[in-house]
Amino acid sequence: MKIQATFLLIAAVVICLAAHGLCLANPKITRCRCVKVSSHFIHPRKFQHIDIFPQNSYCRKVEIIITLKDDAKICVNPQAAWVKKVINILTERK
Repeated sequence: MKIQATFLLIAAVVICLAAHGLCLANPKITRCRCVKVSSHFIHPRKFQHIDIFPQNSYCRKVEIIITLKDDAKICVNPQAAWVKKVINILTERK
């Protein structure tokens, strides 16, 4: 009887965690990456690379993270005019 109660308790905990997505979800992507965004112009010569993360179930906004050559990461506003121009130029090259 004691083993059955223990098994029942463990099963209940696993079901609760699964219902909240804690068992299956990657904890690194369960929220937006950018807390604060910048609209200030950053010259493309300083870029190392750009990461664009579309909307998903964890974050309801598009996020653009620019990694600079000194490894600093900056979240930029995807609605800023200069960001749109940079993205258009990069997509035209491909």
